[in-house]
Amino acid sequence: MFSFIKKNFAIIFIILFIIIFSVFNKQDFIKNYEVKNNLENKKISLKQNLENFNLDNISDIKNLKFFYTPYKWLLDKIIYKINNSKTRVYVEVYMLTEKRIKSALVKAYNRWIDVKIVLEKSPYKATNINNKHFNFLRDSWIDIVWSNPDLYSLNHSKFMILDDEVMISSGNFTYSTFVFNRDLFLFTDDKKVLDDFLKIFIWDFSQRINLVYSDNLVLSPDYSRFKFRKMFEKANESIDMYFQYLQDEKLEKLLIKKAKSWIEIRLIVSENFWNDDKNKIKYLEKNNIKIKPLFKTKMHSKSILIDWKYLFIWSINFSSYSMDKNRETGLIFTNKNLINDFNKLFEKDFAKKL
Repeated sequence: MFSFIKKNFAIIFIILFIIIFSVFNKQDFIKNYEVKNNLENKKISLKQNLENFNLDNISDIKNLKFFYTPYKWLLDKIIYKINNSKTRVYVEVYMLTEKRIKSALVKAYNRWIDVKIVLEKSPYKATNINNKHFNFLRDSWIDIVWSNPDLYSLNHSKFMILDDEVMISSGNFTYSTFVFNRDLFLFTDDKKVLDDFLKIFIWDFSQRINLVYSDNLVLSPDYSRFKFRKMFEKANESIDMYFQYLQDEKLEKLLIKKAKSWIEIRLIVSENFWNDDKNKIKYLEKNNIKIKPLFKTKMHSKSILIDWKYLFIWSINFSSYSMDKNRETGLIFTNKNLINDFNKLFEKDFAKKL
């Protein structure tokens, strides 16, 4: 045994050094960003912020860029950003299976970039889909953790922090997102947005409860339902929405109430929802709501445009679980150029013949 240790001393030393370094690095990471986590005080502060929330206070987000899929070039763009990262790449996502993204993350780690990942352990109806990818990244020495099921039913977030830039999306980091799906992506280096998403990531990575608030931020399970209600109440002319399905009675009633007050409501839904829930489709149409399915391209977007003025893009499905039990993230903004780009895409999809 002694001769084995002596013969392989250098290898054993390196392995022990990496293990010790990773443990202390994780603790230092949490400690360096530690803030007073007095939950009761934060709940009081959140309540006050929500009482003062008004869509009129929503502002533009600096340096915000909008992309959509299917668009394989966007995958190339993300790979390029990972490959050229200088300090950190933090990932919090529901599904991470795309080979090139995984490879780029490992290469970044091998360049001494700080790579950390929060991954959902048990995606709905695909319980084991992330397992081998988690193991691959863990075995590549990347600091990866499962999301905490005691905090959220599912961690359905989809964002990445690349140095001082945040990427927020409705899509997972899978090959199909970029090649087959209609998904929406936002990139920004806005300092407030960056700070908010760093806080979200840090506390989810450390598997502890924290409440992060910003007027531009939409967060489940904390206050997405509240902001949904506020946005529907604000609509005076139109509501345009992308969503896969509608499985929340309260939201459905809000939509119908607005349609009855002569607000134009247009929905683009998934082909599955269109085919499998005909009764609900007919009921919504009967209440003056216009609905179109997106055929051929898999509809996975989640967004709302209110009065061509306020745009919401996020990971949140229109379901009770998404709003009240899951970890979900997204943004609200008023950037006119991006709203124009979004509107062109929506009009194009809505004009497609059945």
